[in-house]
Amino acid sequence: MNILFPHVDSVYVGESLIYFDAIVDGVTVNCVLTEHALSAATGVAQVMSRREAFAFGQPAIKEVVARRARDSALGPIVITRAEFRA
Repeated sequence: MNILFPHVDSVYVGESLIYFDAIVDGVTVNCVLTEHALSAATGVAQVMSRREAFAFGQPAIKEVVARRARDSALGPIVITRAEFRA
């Protein structure tokens, strides 16, 4: 599965949600990432901007997007902290 993320500068950072479009095998998929999920994806205990955290957590976020895209029809993907629990 080929997944492309947007440049971190084009990710929309809301009050408690991060919105981005991933390209999954050539199809645009709208994604929403909760702030708690972002924290779980990065696993860091230091203060950084949410854009920096998104960039840092992209490998873990990309795994979730791939799993969710495989498991269901392409559509909005909402990523919560539960996605990062082992």
